[in-house]
Amino acid sequence: MEQIENPSFSDYDELVYEATTYIFSNPVNSKSEEFLYAVKIAQFWMNRDTEFGMPIFGVFHTKLTKENNQKFFYVIAMMHYNLIQKIEKNRVIKFVKVEGVKFSDLPEVQEVQYEGAKILLNYAKQKDNNFPLNSDMQVYIEANENGTLKEVLFK
Repeated sequence: MEQIENPSFSDYDELVYEATTYIFSNPVNSKSEEFLYAVKIAQFWMNRDTEFGMPIFGVFHTKLTKENNQKFFYVIAMMHYNLIQKIEKNRVIKFVKVEGVKFSDLPEVQEVQYEGAKILLNYAKQKDNNFPLNSDMQVYIEANENGTLKEVLFK
């Protein structure tokens, strides 16, 4: 992928989907070659111009830490959700600005942020996944478990 000058995301979406699926199906393990390659594949696409962007903002995003790679995994979770929609449901979620509507209030933006948060929180709450939590994340895990995550994310 890195050797191709202008790779097309659609040529690799299955590979990226497999990588993101692997990430959220296995514990964080910096010594695992498979885990590191899956992260590397996902990371390669994070800064590329793909057919769908990631709404990387919001209160939840700001409460995640860079030091523990929480923000990074959140972006991967949103990317994974988009790939689930594209590959399993033949649906590409695009974020189209609508005059008079705040970008953060667009249903598509909130859907991807919410579903990405759910993926990350469900992964993080499993102690065996070795995902570092902070107290802010625990609040969101509890909201996800009691069905109020959407309200907490977008209040």
